[in-house]
Amino acid sequence: MGKKSKKASQAEAANQAANNQIEEGNQAMGSASQEAENIPATIVEGSEMEVFAGDTETPIVQEVTTEVAPTQTPEVVVPAEKPVRISKRPYIARVCELLEAGTHDAKEITALVLVEFADTKKSGVQTFVTDLKNEKYRHWKDRAVVVNAAGKLQFVDKVVPVEVQEEVVTPAEEAQPEKPAE
Repeated sequence: MGKKSKKASQAEAANQAANNQIEEGNQAMGSASQEAENIPATIVEGSEMEVFAGDTETPIVQEVTTEVAPTQTPEVVVPAEKPVRISKRPYIARVCELLEAGTHDAKEITALVLVEFADTKKSGVQTFVTDLKNEKYRHWKDRAVVVNAAGKLQFVDKVVPVEVQEEVVTPAEEAQPEKPAE
């Protein structure tokens, strides 16, 4: 049986038990009302019970018992394992590598991704690459992407300032001896 049918059968059982209690109570009330006609009115004060004249029988006291429906223990539901979600953009890691290196422009990144990931759509990849420069839509919210001096896309934290690049290149050129003019 499914979960709904178990719950439905439990609810029906509880309703039947409640209906049986009501019927028993009605039957008890019916017999009590018949007996009440035979029992004279009594007044009970403190520890004395007074019976009015004309009655020689002792009054009958009924004990009322209430049955409590058995408590239902909740079923322990074990959550099913979630299926592994397949990424719609499997190229994100590759694009991250390219942006850290700073060696490709937007068109080159798009072409490279389309070659490596044939299942992806061109429009989706183009939108992803275009959105990299937009603060609102980029995938990496904490890392901005800019166009470096060479015209390639690169993360801002990986861009080397132009002055530093020239200083690094200049000492290497000075270390080489100049050729004498012939």
